[in-house]
This record gives sequence, C-alpha cells and structure tokens, in this order.
Amino acid sequence: MITNQWYIVCFTEELKKGKPIQKKIVGKEVVAFQTVNGKIYVLEDRCCHRNVHLSLGYIKGEYIKCGYHGWEFNGNGQCTYIPSLPPDEKIPKTACIKAYSVQVKYKAVWAWFGDEEKKDEVPLPPMHEMEQWPIVFNYHAIRANIKLVAESLFDAYHINHVHRNSIKTFMGNLHDEKLNFNLRVTDTSLEGNYDRANEGSLFEKIYFGFSKTVDTHFGYWFPHTSKLDLRFKKHFTMPARQMVIYEHFYEIDEEHVMMIQITTWHNIFRFNPWFAKWFMLKKSMRIVEEDIAFLESNKHWHEQANHRDLLIKSDEVTFEFTRLWNKNIQKYGNTAQENQTKAE
Repeated sequence: MITNQWYIVCFTEELKKGKPIQKKIVGKEVVAFQTVNGKIYVLEDRCCHRNVHLSLGYIKGEYIKCGYHGWEFNGNGQCTYIPSLPPDEKIPKTACIKAYSVQVKYKAVWAWFGDEEKKDEVPLPPMHEMEQWPIVFNYHAIRANIKLVAESLFDAYHINHVHRNSIKTFMGNLHDEKLNFNLRVTDTSLEGNYDRANEGSLFEKIYFGFSKTVDTHFGYWFPHTSKLDLRFKKHFTMPARQMVIYEHFYEIDEEHVMMIQITTWHNIFRFNPWFAKWFMLKKSMRIVEEDIAFLESNKHWHEQANHRDLLIKSDEVTFEFTRLWNKNIQKYGNTAQENQTKAE
C-alpha cells in the first residue's frame, strides 16, 4: 500500500454534524473529529483501555470521549481524564494512541499515513476549484485494482461506450476516437487536453454554447487524484461555464479501494444552487456506478487467470500513466518500518 502520502479522510462539512467519523485508509483505522472550538484531529480509532473503537464515543469540548468507559483523549492522542481513576493516582503515561498529522485544504481534511520526516516533501494536488465553487461528493468502496481506478476518470476512449446512456450529449462526444491529447508529464503528474464534439440538444446549446467543441482538460497526481475538466465558452450574453470532476482514491485493505468522487462547477444553475447540487450529485452518482461495474470486472479477471492488458498504439495516455506509476510506486510505497519488517 502507498503509505507515504496525504489522503482525504473526510470533508469539513461532514464534521459539522458534531460526530466522530470512522475511516480505514491504507490499512489504518482512524477517527476524525472536530472540537467545540473548531480544531480538527485524526487519531488511531482505538481506546487504549479495552481496545474498542474510539469512534463509537462522542465529542466533549476539546476532547473525544470513549463510549465504553468514558476515557477522554486530546488531539495529540494522550488520555487526559479517566472517570474511574482514584484522585490520588496519575494517568499512566502509556495511556495514549497514535495521532496523525493533519492539514485542512480544499474543504477537506487530509491526514499523513507514512514516515513523519517525509510529509513536507509531498505536496497536495492542485484542486483549487474546490475552494471557491460549490461541491458534491460521494464515497464508493469497491473491489478493484488501485491502478485502474486511478486511470478511469481521464480514460477518454471509454466515454462513448460505458456512459453512452448517462452522459449522452451533455459532456461532449468522441467520433473517430483518434485524439491529440497534448500531454505534459512531470515526475509525479500527468496533464493534457483534447476536444470533444459538442452535440448537445438545442436547450443544451442555448445554455452551454454553440461552439463545435468542448474544451476538455484532464490530470493525474500520483498516487491518489485524477481530474476531468470541461470548459464551455462564453457566448452571446451567457457566461463561460465549467465543470470539474475529481476522483480521490486509496486502498482500504488488500481487497478494497475507496473511490471518492468530487464534482464542482462554476456558472451552472447558479440561480438555483439547491437544484444544482441535486442535479450534479444525481448525475455523478450514475456515472461512477457505471465505471464501478467495469473496474470490479477487471479485478475479477485478473484474479481468475492473471490476464495481462493488451494495449495498442492509441493507448498513449495509458503508456505514459504506467511509466509514471511504476516510477513512483517504489519511492512512495511503504514506510521505513514496513520495509524493515519485510526485510526481516
């Protein structure tokens, strides 16, 4: 599992409900919570007293309280109060659990799961649209190959087939399926752009424009974030419009992958924000469910007979993505402690 990375644990709006949030990320069970004063923490999801999930408890002021015997822990993972402890006894120094480094950005809570000394070397992907535009998100735990999940969002050639009944003309079409991707590759990222044919209905063209093409951008940042960016040009009195879909993903355990799909938009249904959120969430849910069927199918056949992918010349984005993936997988894969365990 790729542990030396920052991963999204949850979104800040989820914490506003005042309850602990339980997650399992790259094999680590964690609990995220927000205190009364607004501080956000991510801890090991375990009370060190009787080893039950701390997420079964509740938040009390600046602490998270175990729901079993009432032990309280601060944001550093240190137990600060034991209700049954006699007044003349001190809390054991060993009464503590692991606290994870946290940063809050792009309306999300990120935690670091690898070697602490490496956390400043790894930047977050540039998801700037999420800071200013409305967002909707959904979680999907699936049995899939993490590498294929990483590529699925920016795989242009599956659009006309997998999503032929859901996207239809709304997000542009491909015709001859021979595209110029204008790729730009760095050590840890891949970006590009191409044109989709704008074949929307009359209503869609009046709203999104009569341009013959939809300017389509995409990106990938190792190992956990992909992007699809659709840009509709300004026309007549209508403003330019934009829709961006992000997918953030990580291995839950050896069998399952968490795919978080995040959709954000600008100048779309801006006079009815409630309808915009409902529409975007409904559309994104349907699209990702179509993808999941194929992602799980791929894992099935790899497990059945270890079939290898048969790639062709037009899979140029896949070739570049695979080179980038293989280059980084060893560098960021395991923590030093895990590597030492394997060596022993």
